[in-house]
Formats: sequence, structure tokens, C-alpha cells
Amino acid sequence: MPISEIFVLAFEALRSNKLRAGLTMLGMIIGVGAVVLLVSIGNGAKNYITNEFQGLGTNLIIVSPGNNGKKGGFGPPTNTVKRKISLSDLDALDKQALNLDAITGIVFGNGTVKTPDRSVVSNIMGANERLTRIFNLKIALGVYYTKEEEETSRRVTVLGYNVAHSLFGDDNPLGKLVKLNESEFRVIGVTEKSGESLGFNLDDMTLAPTRAVMHLFNEDKLLGLRARARSKSSVDDAVEEVKTILKARHNGEEDFTVTTQVSVLETMNTILGMLTLVLGAIATISMFVGGVGIMNIMLVSVTERTREIGIRRAVGARRSDILWQFVIEAMVLSAAGGALGLLGSASITYLIWFFVPKFDMRAPIWIMVPAFLMSSIAGIVFGVWPAYKASRIETIEALRFE
Repeated sequence: MPISEIFVLAFEALRSNKLRAGLTMLGMIIGVGAVVLLVSIGNGAKNYITNEFQGLGTNLIIVSPGNNGKKGGFGPPTNTVKRKISLSDLDALDKQALNLDAITGIVFGNGTVKTPDRSVVSNIMGANERLTRIFNLKIALGVYYTKEEEETSRRVTVLGYNVAHSLFGDDNPLGKLVKLNESEFRVIGVTEKSGESLGFNLDDMTLAPTRAVMHLFNEDKLLGLRARARSKSSVDDAVEEVKTILKARHNGEEDFTVTTQVSVLETMNTILGMLTLVLGAIATISMFVGGVGIMNIMLVSVTERTREIGIRRAVGARRSDILWQFVIEAMVLSAAGGALGLLGSASITYLIWFFVPKFDMRAPIWIMVPAFLMSSIAGIVFGVWPAYKASRIETIEALRFE
């Protein structure tokens, strides 16, 4: 019997039991949909983190006190390290490291920023005048503080967009005094609205010269360093320079951790990649369950259609014709379910991307095609046993079946 005729018979059989066919496909719809959705979420997370890191540039270098004993990653908590990073370390790197374009120390703390009428809790960060170059920081109003203001511990501050709006509303804050933990600072600038990036929001920060913030929090050491290599190709050379200079200053001991933006991104992408594979594997179990459901329904169908099988055998159908008819029915059920699951899950990912464009979780082709092929193959695999049973039914016994 021509294969085209077998397909026609298979479609007619499914059309005669629309409700059962639809319920049978449901398992495969859920299975394929779950695979595509979960993998798309993992892929979207990787895209989001990659884009956020690239927004900061690709040549960022992070120096943290303490050595975690691993390649890459951040150092241990600063309160557990024996030797922290000092301003003299910062000055040495600034003068000696030829492959660094800019470097700043970082001091960080939580405090209250007040005006006579209002107050807001804010993260207060101390950094030098080069922070704008390192993090591509934009100033919307006023100016950023200068090298002279940094070196003389001048009490000036640049407010994050949200902090400025909370304290002054629509009024111009430039030149006005605010209290940072009861110490008066003069507002000289407001950052451009940037929004949250990787859980870090400069709009909620209050920036001031490093030395001034160290005095504010009674600190004599830095939380760490942030630097920018001159180019993407010079990052590795810059890292080696930083290590060499700091080790020479720390009696040959590498009691610090140097991390590049690229290594952090690679680590996070590795973790997210593994998570995506695990989620995809878990979702594949749903596809397996859908295949078992198809096999179960096909076994029931074989029993119900025993007399039909007998009539077809009596008029000349071969065992192979019967086998292929049921295999194709199972494959059509599975493939149709896979196609609907694919369409539904892809539509959901595009809808989420439309409303949240920063999180691009549009279903990638590299998962959609394999998911559909797996659903079709599952139909064949789980349809073989019912089809084989149907093909082995004897003609006389089938015609006597009631």
C-alpha cells in the first residue's frame, strides 16, 4: 500500500476521535512546551547578563582584598582578610601600571542622606574622579568632582537620580547642603537615570570623594579597587601588572584577588549553561510521559479496532500495512502535539520579550528544531509496540471479535 494512502487512513482514524486525539496530544504539548520555555528562560538569562556586562565595557578589572585560592572569582569577605588594600597601593598602581587606563579605590557604606525637610537611606560610595570613565557614568546635572577635590577630601557629593528626586523633587539641588551621616556635603551633581543593572543601581547611590567617605566611616583601608584596561587586548597584561606591583608591595604575598569582567561573565555563563541543560533535561521527562500516554491510547485503539484490522486483512492488507498505519498514527499524534507545544511556548517567549525587551528570552532555533524532532521520534518509538501488536492479530480472530 502506498505510504500516502497510509497517511490518509491515519488522519481519518484520528479525525473520527477528535476529543481523544486532543487529550492524547496534551501530554506532548506540555512536554515540548516545557522544554522550549525552560531552555528559553535560561538562554534569556545568559543574554541579559552578557548585555549588562558589555554595557560596562569589556576591559573592567576588579581587585579585592584576600585570596580565595581559586582562579577568578572574588576574594573572601573583607572582615576575614589579614591585609586590606590601602590608598598607597592605589597610588602605586596608578603610577606604575602602564596598561591601566583608569583606576579608583572603592569605599562603601550605608547611611542617611538628609536635607532640613527630608531624608533618605542610601548606599554611600567613595571613589575618585575616574569612576565616570571606568563605569561609563553620565552626569545629568552639574559636574563630577575633580582630582583636586578628591585629594583634599573636599566634602562634595554627586547624588544618584533617585536620591536627588527623593530629597529635592523638581527643585535644583546644585549648591545645596545635605548631611551624610550628620556630616555636611555640598551637592555638585546628579547622575543620569540609568536603572538597575545586575542588582546594582547607581540611581540609589550617593557618590563622594574616596578620602572624604573614608573619614565619614572612620575607615583607613579600601574595600577594593576597580580599574579599566587600556583596551580589550591588554586586559591580561594589565592583570599581570597589577599582580606584580601589589605582590612587590605585600612582601611577595598574593593576598588579594584580581578578577576580570570576562572571567566573571564566563563563570556565570557556565553556571547558567549547566542550569539550562538541567532544566531542559527535567522538562524532557514530561515529553517521555507524553509518549507513554500515546502508547497507552494506541494500545486501547488497537483493541477497539480489532474488527477493522480483521476486515482490512481480509481484503488484502499486509501485516506491514497494519504496522505502518498505527506507527504513523502515533507519529502524527506526537508531531501534532509537538508542533502545538512549540507554537504555544514560542509565542509566550515572544510575548514576554515584547513587554520586557531587556530580557530577550525569544525561543532559539537551536532548541525548537530538536524539540520538534524529539516529539516526532517519540511518537515512532512509543507507537512501535501497539503497531506490532496490531500487525500480529490473526484475521479469523479479528473478524470474530465483538
